[in-house]
Amino acid sequence: MAAITPVRMPKWGLSMQEGKIVDWWKAEGAEVREGEDLVDIETAKINNVFEAPASGVLRRIVARPGDTLPVGALIAVLAGGEAADAEIEAFIAEFQANFTPEDEDADGLGLQLSTIKADGRSMRIGRAGAGEGPPVVLIHGYASDLNSWAFNIPALAAQRAVLALDLPGHGASDKDVGGGSLAELIQAVAALLDAEGIARAHLVGHSLGAAVALVLAAERPGFAASLTLIAPACLPGGRLNEEFLTGVAEAQRAKDLKPLLEMLTADPGVVTREMVEDVAKSKRLDGAEEALTAISRSLLSGSDCELARARLSQAGPAVVIASHRDRIVGAPDEGALPDGFEVVWIDEAGHLPHLERAAEVNAILLRQMARDRR
Repeated sequence: MAAITPVRMPKWGLSMQEGKIVDWWKAEGAEVREGEDLVDIETAKINNVFEAPASGVLRRIVARPGDTLPVGALIAVLAGGEAADAEIEAFIAEFQANFTPEDEDADGLGLQLSTIKADGRSMRIGRAGAGEGPPVVLIHGYASDLNSWAFNIPALAAQRAVLALDLPGHGASDKDVGGGSLAELIQAVAALLDAEGIARAHLVGHSLGAAVALVLAAERPGFAASLTLIAPACLPGGRLNEEFLTGVAEAQRAKDLKPLLEMLTADPGVVTREMVEDVAKSKRLDGAEEALTAISRSLLSGSDCELARARLSQAGPAVVIASHRDRIVGAPDEGALPDGFEVVWIDEAGHLPHLERAAEVNAILLRQMARDRR
């Protein structure tokens, strides 16, 4: 029988159970290359493009625009031209006859949430996966939380233990951030890692979290098995978006937040109503608005970026994932980075490449996990 590849409804995020087909980028009979944009899919959390899992000919489109199917369901079939139509039809019939939707968390990669007391502060963490070697520690960005890694955790947890955290002032962690400085956030993360007994880790940070990870790696030589900075704040050549930082802190309603959150992505259509409502809901927690205001003011004062840039040469080597279309922190000056810093440009994304182009970012992170810079 000729090689036939099923194209299945992807699982984007730990809570995703189903997706809706919006539109196909390719028609039946078209040649498709692995990694090429194939179909737009809408979920409750995000609208995104699903990339082809393999190369071949798009022999059948099983799910049409408007169809909503569970994760894992057959949406199309790829095969070489040598596959007979009868083989394709038999493959589809057998798949559909045997398919049953997976139970939630059936893969065992769901986050186990808990609250840790460290340095006099309660912080929420999520654990997933297992395996030998240093764990992966994920540090989110400004006005976000550990759920921002939902598209990355399943891929990482299949290989290694993963710990995602809520920074102070964010998510379910304490809202007391003191003056909101980068140094205070770093101290809180360091205390949490010490409380968890983590002596070495693959550090991954996004935006503000990347600045935290960078300085932490510099201040603790030997701690970072690898360092990956995604759309990092405060690198040379970058520029913080004051409208976004202050606007998110001050916005009172979802309709005020929506245009600000649309700045995060290359395609504003990626931002769903639920995503906006989640941020609005998090801001209603006692102390959340004050915490974001303190953090944004500290960032815009320039002192936090001075600290991060002063530590650059001690932090590397590192992989920087960036975009020239990033409207929140701008594009770093590749030539101004120290030796050992590798920049990977993903210009199809904006400020959220780990969400907008999750497959590409996951591949980079998995390569980083295979390294150990000691």
